[in-house]
Amino acid sequence: MPRASGGSFPDIARWFQESVVGPHEQGRKRPRLAPASTVIRPSQTLKPEQRVGIYAEAYLARLIEALHDDFPAVTRFLGHQAFHEMARAYLEKFPSRSWSLNPLGRRLPEFLAMKVRVPKCEPARALAAVEVAMAEVFDGTASTPLGPADFARLDAVKFFRAKLDFVPTFRLVEVDYAVNPYIDAVRQEKDDVPALKKKTSWIAIYRKDFKVWRLDLQQAAYATLSELQRGRTVSIGVAAAARIWKGKPDDLPTQLQQWFGEWSSEGFFRDVRYWPKFKRNRTAGGISS
Repeated sequence: MPRASGGSFPDIARWFQESVVGPHEQGRKRPRLAPASTVIRPSQTLKPEQRVGIYAEAYLARLIEALHDDFPAVTRFLGHQAFHEMARAYLEKFPSRSWSLNPLGRRLPEFLAMKVRVPKCEPARALAAVEVAMAEVFDGTASTPLGPADFARLDAVKFFRAKLDFVPTFRLVEVDYAVNPYIDAVRQEKDDVPALKKKTSWIAIYRKDFKVWRLDLQQAAYATLSELQRGRTVSIGVAAAARIWKGKPDDLPTQLQQWFGEWSSEGFFRDVRYWPKFKRNRTAGGISS
């Protein structure tokens, strides 16, 4: 039996929501609804189901508009029509599940990694990954970062066995394309945009002074930050950089000092936690912590 709309406002609201949202969601068993004619009246020119259909199309259009706003670089790269078609397919796969539009496009890189009919899918996914990170950073919870003066007071020996907590408004991204010049041109609304070159890029994305920034990183710097983000100590992060450092070995300490100075100035970290030293005890294994 169709779900009766009843006469109460909650019943009518549930009927209206399902009538507007339901047609755009696939893979979900929809309840049978009462005919539109039993809930709303016709207008002078439209039948009840046509009146509801206007809202259903407007709802989808608003969601697609929100995706356009969150992904200007992907929109520019694919073209407006191709992006529109991709967005419709994305919303069918990952419909909105929040009262807010902020998280609507967060799964777009995942969608573009699937077998989907989207032109130039790989570079589009790289752009989407960065734009998702930018949106997450923009919406992230603010916290007070540690500055260079805070790090200057730390004991150098203890610092190497410390763990660094990142601010919530920080992301690391690795993509297969040089996306930053392209995104810069789009955000600056330039008529000409550079070609998207296939080149591995390591990017730190963070918020500072109410603005989202993107910092291109060397691979060794990315390796250090990745280890720190996993909760590893500074010494492990430095070792990760040393393994892939392409410069002279004697130059790495100076480079690391410059990196940490820049990262502290940009406000990447919010706390320093010290990891206890390993102690040599008389146990079966010889060493225990």
